[in-house]
Amino acid sequence: MRKRILSVLLIISMIAAVSACDHRGMDLAMDTGWDVDFTEEPTTITYLTIGDKPTNGKTENVIKELNKILVKKVNARLDIYYVGWDDYLNQYNSALRTAENIDLIGTSTDWLDAWPNVVDGNFLPMSKEMIRTFCPRTYSNVMEEQWNKCTYNGNIYFIPENEYTQWTNHGFIYRLDIARQAGIDCINNWNDLNDYMVYLTSNRQDMLAWDADGTNVIPTLGYLTSVSEYVPIYEISTYGLWGIYGKQSKTIESPYYSGEDYINYARLMKKWDEMGVWRAGLDGSGDNSDEFYSGYTALDEHHTQKYYTEIEPTMEVRQPGAEIDFYWFGKDCGNLQRTSILHGAMAISARSRNPEKALMVYDELRNDPECYRLICYGIEGVQYVRTKDGRIEKPSGYNETRDSIVTNFWWGRRDELELSDKAYAWDEYYELIDDYDHVAIDYLWDGYNLQFEMGNEELSAVLAICDEYIPRIAYGQYSCTPEEEVEEFRARLKEAGFENITNQIQKIVDSY
Repeated sequence: MRKRILSVLLIISMIAAVSACDHRGMDLAMDTGWDVDFTEEPTTITYLTIGDKPTNGKTENVIKELNKILVKKVNARLDIYYVGWDDYLNQYNSALRTAENIDLIGTSTDWLDAWPNVVDGNFLPMSKEMIRTFCPRTYSNVMEEQWNKCTYNGNIYFIPENEYTQWTNHGFIYRLDIARQAGIDCINNWNDLNDYMVYLTSNRQDMLAWDADGTNVIPTLGYLTSVSEYVPIYEISTYGLWGIYGKQSKTIESPYYSGEDYINYARLMKKWDEMGVWRAGLDGSGDNSDEFYSGYTALDEHHTQKYYTEIEPTMEVRQPGAEIDFYWFGKDCGNLQRTSILHGAMAISARSRNPEKALMVYDELRNDPECYRLICYGIEGVQYVRTKDGRIEKPSGYNETRDSIVTNFWWGRRDELELSDKAYAWDEYYELIDDYDHVAIDYLWDGYNLQFEMGNEELSAVLAICDEYIPRIAYGQYSCTPEEEVEEFRARLKEAGFENITNQIQKIVDSY
């Protein structure tokens, strides 16, 4: 089989070599022209994803139905390798280094160390001819500019999730009805947010403003991108330690290391701690989301997708009559980056024994409507049913524990094939999207291979210092003044080599 497959690849390569025009239309027509030997035993293709392995047996039923289709189309079966959420990044990197039975790998440049794993040799380098031959429908829908963002040293390492619209930008979900009681029509900036906190801590003794546990530091970057046009880089750290000011700039800077914005943030968080926005000393915190639904807390922190798919619909059920709204970070000055097309991407393991077949399977999962519905939604009638208006909902008697599936196919979704869930808060979503579309810019750092270019020891030292100080500053958990705490933090960063790393990032950015 491999010889026949490679012969097809050779023919395609020869055609490409003698013509300068784009043959994507021809390749699309060849999507059923794979040379598959159906007399052989079906090949098992193992797909790695992030998520806890389900135990209710329903995912296995879905995969069984999916495999009936894959065997008929490409003589292959799919198996799922789960990397659990507990310490997931270390588990993920360990699996990529050592596992011998993985073919398809879900990856990401901004939360799953995609570029470092490229350099470490854990992903298979691919040519355009290879993808065009074995993944033709997907190839035809990725633009040249997007392939370039997936490339390192002349080889392609990722297939981007470029046909799916998602908003993973964070913000605070708050009680709009209570904000109005405080004389706030809508929270549009951090000043409004502070006024909301003052009202809650002064007038609503029956509620805790935010039952924070001291680990969520996303609002730190949220503040920094709200009060200025700071555009962070996410590949180097989730803190967004480095970035630029204004989308046209090429000067790498860090508000954590210099300027007044971070000091002002530290002052505000110290004030919130003293006001009692969260429990004193952060002791005994509960499940803030559940408490938000029950009316014990007045604030939750998450991203847009979570807001309209879960939090708003759940609040309507758990606390009818309570109005909530979403203040998104960056709203103050219209500072928003779209989600990277490499936030969810697919790679092939360098150890895959069947990379060509893996690409065929991926092309089916991503483009065949029946396969797509199974991998993303499950079995119709079991995991979902269709409504009269063309949307989907849970079947009567559906039980989440008993009937749910976990496939977490976040690495190849397409707007065209998505099913609209009737339970989601679509009105609120479209209202937000209207705001986003007016200001959002494409993610600026796709294709910049930044993280692995720097000295790991220096970067590790800097990140360790950040792990120590940033949560402490975010919740005012120190005895000195905010100015003294930030000054000490910055001195430690300088000693660890922060400026040297900044200079290295600058050189990389200047080279593009």
